[in-house]
Amino acid sequence: MTELKQLVALNCYDMICVSETHFNDSLTSAEVEIPGYTSYRCDRDFKLDRSMNNKMFSDCGGSVIFVHESIEVIEARMGLDSIVVFIECDIGKVAIACVYRSPSLNKKQDQQLLSFLKGIFMDQSTSAKFCFGDFNLSHVSWLSGTILEQHSAGNEMVLRQKKYLELVHELGLSWLLTTEITRRRINNSTGTLNESLLDQLLFSDDGLVNEFKIGSHLGKSDHATINVELNVPHPARLEKDKLVKEEQRCWSKVKNEDILKWSQEIDWNFQPTEIENMSVDDIWTVILNNLNLISEKVPLKSLKHNIDINYNTPWVNRSLKRAIRGKNKAWDDFDINPSVYNWNIALEKQRIFEKCESNARIKYEKKVTKDLKYNSRAFFSYLRSRNKVKEVVTNLVKPNGSRTTNDHDTAECFADAFSSVFVEEPQGPLPEACYNNGNVEPCNDIVISFSDVYDELKKLDVYKSFGPDKVHPKLLKALADNEDFVRTLTLLYGKCAKEAKIPEKWKEAHIIAL
Repeated sequence: MTELKQLVALNCYDMICVSETHFNDSLTSAEVEIPGYTSYRCDRDFKLDRSMNNKMFSDCGGSVIFVHESIEVIEARMGLDSIVVFIECDIGKVAIACVYRSPSLNKKQDQQLLSFLKGIFMDQSTSAKFCFGDFNLSHVSWLSGTILEQHSAGNEMVLRQKKYLELVHELGLSWLLTTEITRRRINNSTGTLNESLLDQLLFSDDGLVNEFKIGSHLGKSDHATINVELNVPHPARLEKDKLVKEEQRCWSKVKNEDILKWSQEIDWNFQPTEIENMSVDDIWTVILNNLNLISEKVPLKSLKHNIDINYNTPWVNRSLKRAIRGKNKAWDDFDINPSVYNWNIALEKQRIFEKCESNARIKYEKKVTKDLKYNSRAFFSYLRSRNKVKEVVTNLVKPNGSRTTNDHDTAECFADAFSSVFVEEPQGPLPEACYNNGNVEPCNDIVISFSDVYDELKKLDVYKSFGPDKVHPKLLKALADNEDFVRTLTLLYGKCAKEAKIPEKWKEAHIIAL
């Protein structure tokens, strides 16, 4: 899954179809989660009868489709080791299926899968139909669209595969691959390289597929990956290239010494008469303006936001990236010249990548554990990402009786519920009756010293986010070593305690419903 997630991060696919998943009930969806995608899976719930040794097998099999969260799935159906999802596009309703046909299916199971495929492509409510999968039709010549002549007509396996080809011709379907190789395997007994075309994409009309590319295999699979661009525009995905540019201060690149140097160019001192005549809001406004002068000297970095989620495994480093490039190049060389020598080279590069990925992950885990005392956010974020059980809230009932269908609708439903019980209060200080209790003596002897303010500034966590005032905690912590700044802040706190007032800006906050 790690290698698949890295591939997704580089390409930002709309959908990912995986056949022969080997998933079962003991594997939760959280364990195979891809951030930014919703999974629709069909695990094998039947057994295979392999008559040659009279044993029942239920392993292997299954299919899963990962759909980008910007695409709304209106319906999903499951078949035999197969699943189909339906989405609404500009051209109408579109069906996209992922199929795994095991070569060990019996006659009845083959018929069930044929009926499932026929139901997809004969559905009159859909404008376009696609079916990706591992069909294992080894006796079919996709170049000519016929059964290979050298095979016996009385062979039961050939006859079953012929039924799939007849269904393709009967429905007038098109197919993508003709002479390409999608699976390569070394025969251990003879040492020869076996190549075959077992994976295929069937679609309802010509012109629905723009282009495709055969990629290297993932992990221990001997099947290649197939990248396909469909001619199916989706309103949400058309906005992918409309990037919203935003600039943000890069505080991680600034040293505390630079902040102190910039702060010494500013006059932080107030005259005693100024402190007496100014309100706490005016004092804070002056201090905030001075803080903004320092913030403006921090270099900017550009952020580009779109609807794609840029997921990267946090332990990816330069050596791992080199291993990925080396692995991909080795498999590309093998595709150009599929010899046993190049096959062994590609396998060796694959093993190097897997070892490098494991070492990089262990190194990252040691790093976040070592820095736990100073940066707990990275540690707990990594723990949450490794959690196999993730609780999610979906399908809430709206006031009109319908149910929410995506995360946005669910969040809006929560927001409406919260706002319906929220008591709106007037701006300004609370009435005295809210906090005045005759049994409690007022605190008239609050003393805030220079050392108190200094100690609190030094305790600030520089990894925390700033508030609406956009004053970064790293800036305040660095200014703890500027005596003029700490003295001015101490005077402000003393005036707040004396007058029992705080600046109105301090009452503002970013509140996000989780």
